Amino acid sequence: MTVLLFVATIVVFLGIDYMVRRVKGEKSAVAPKHQPVPGLRFPEGIFFSKTHTWLNLFPSGKVELGVDDFVKRMFVNPQVTLLKAEGDRVAKGESIIRMQEGANTVCVHSPIEGRVTKRNTQAAGGDTFVHGWAYAIEPKGGASEVRNFLLGAETKAWVKTELARLRDFMASATASKQELAAVWLQDGGEPMPGVLNHVTPDQCAQFEKQFLSND
Repeated sequence: MTVLLFVATIVVFLGIDYMVRRVKGEKSAVAPKHQPVPGLRFPEGIFFSKTHTWLNLFPSGKVELGVDDFVKRMFVNPQVTLLKAEGDRVAKGESIIRMQEGANTVCVHSPIEGRVTKRNTQAAGGDTFVHGWAYAIEPKGGASEVRNFLLGAETKAWVKTELARLRDFMASATASKQELAAVWLQDGGEPMPGVLNHVTPDQCAQFEKQFLSND
């Protein structure tokens, strides 16, 4: 009798262990749907402009220019089109990059005047600040023009202001508080990928005017 009771106890515990492992396995199976979203990055040593472009300055005076993480967070998987060819002149405030997802489109504007010496057709797939540059440009004003942009602590303070502005913009653009809540990460106060998928094309145009132009 004692032996049977001992065996039954082992069977019960094995059954409990199996159920616990099964539940954990089910949770692991759905985990990829809830992978954490990387935070917005604004590295030290890189200049940022208020058109949400970043500029890496080289000793030669040439710059590499790309769109920052704030802009990339606006869509999930946009079609990116470089609007300038090698050798083209670029005017300050001119549209140089178009990003489109579904019916919504925004254009990123150049913060500088200069000449395109090279363009990177693989910019959309690379790491933002390593291989994700869109253009190499010779600034008309040289290195002095670039050094007027945001750097270090100035960038971080500006980004906080931009996130607050974005929250106000989305509050007026979205139809309900529930829809607005879906746009933001629970921790950190940053937007979820695909923010502009929650607005209309007209509102998307307003976003471009308010956040991506030199006005």
